[in-house]
Amino acid sequence: MLNTTRTSLSNPFPALFVDAPWLEQHLHDPALRILQIGGENYYPQFHIPGAHLVSYRDLVTTRDAVPGMRAETGALCTLFGQAGITLDTPVLAYDVGGGMDAARAVWTLASLGHTALAILEGSFGIWYRENRPMQSDRPSVQVSHFQPSPNPAWEATAEDVLEATRAERGVLLLDTRTPQEYQGLTAREPRGHMAGALPFHWVDALRDGNDPRLLATDTLRAAFAERGLLEPQQEVIVYCETGHRASHTWLLLQQLGFSRARLYDGSMAEWRVLGYPVVAGMCPR
Repeated sequence: MLNTTRTSLSNPFPALFVDAPWLEQHLHDPALRILQIGGENYYPQFHIPGAHLVSYRDLVTTRDAVPGMRAETGALCTLFGQAGITLDTPVLAYDVGGGMDAARAVWTLASLGHTALAILEGSFGIWYRENRPMQSDRPSVQVSHFQPSPNPAWEATAEDVLEATRAERGVLLLDTRTPQEYQGLTAREPRGHMAGALPFHWVDALRDGNDPRLLATDTLRAAFAERGLLEPQQEVIVYCETGHRASHTWLLLQQLGFSRARLYDGSMAEWRVLGYPVVAGMCPR
């Protein structure tokens, strides 16, 4: 069974999603490590000062025919060590999209035992639009020894999810894919969602497509309350196709105080390989 020992996140940060003004104030904090996840084409031209580039593809791998799984621990330790990160290094990640890549990086670090983590709310687009400081030079980084202390509390296995679909435990499942994917209106098999899962398209947490900052906290709490998330200790597992989109919802739930939220890393990609059943249509079961 899953080890349910947890630690809190965001120790040195005001929140798990920090805004651009806060980051600009702390750009020159020598203890802070900033990561740009993806955006390789833009990085040599301009990026947030001090940001170290990490390719999203280095965070994931294909394992047992399942794409998008968390990369091997040894490879991740090398990757984060080269970025000058240890378990004690405060890390703020951002990306050039809506926050999915950055959230996935944060979940990956958390699964390895890191706790001092946050992402830039609104991603690089907001930073760029507000004409905040940028640089083109690659920062010098002193390579560190990243020694993991794996924390399985943030991850759900296929077995955990299968139990949840059978209503054997009071675990809420959230499907963060599009409504079309949830209903099974896609060409790709399996068509539908995991039994009992409720839909929450991850972008519904954002203001709009041009402004990927979060909606007001009360609005977000109300949206999750409609899906039965009322108590901070409610167990909830989020999934999508490969754990990419769901990582953003996982981080949001953590920010809202749902400390027993977990990400199903394999998500629908693994569910497909395992041949587990799904339910089509809008009804959860």
